[in-house]
Amino acid sequence: MKKTLAITSLLLSLFVSPVVLAETVNINTADVAALDSLDGIGEKKAEAIVAYRTEHGEFKTLEDLKEVSGIGDKLFDKIKDQIALTDADTATTDKTAKSDETEAAVEKTDAKADKAATKDEPAEAVEKVSDKAAVKADKS
Repeated sequence: MKKTLAITSLLLSLFVSPVVLAETVNINTADVAALDSLDGIGEKKAEAIVAYRTEHGEFKTLEDLKEVSGIGDKLFDKIKDQIALTDADTATTDKTAKSDETEAAVEKTDAKADKAATKDEPAEAVEKVSDKAAVKADKS
């Protein structure tokens, strides 16, 4: 049973952590420090983004960011997956949905492992079920 819990914890951490870490920066509300955390955006460009936003108002589209001095197509392409116009990000929602599917598969595997553990060869059965879960998780 402990082995099953350990495997379940490992699988969940592998699939839930990327969701938590997949935060985006809201370019309409972010301060200089948050913008500076983006790949390729230093303090000067972060200050330019805040100044542009202050002068022109909120960005209507992500592409509007290219209007800021120093933000060209190449840099925009590099950061477009790290930015958002609102705090709710659809990419994070999609990853969360996939994580929910993975969690359901892990719960199903746990149920099978618990059932197998009541038979004569519990350790071997749990390992087989856990191996199947790992293969399914890799395919996700």
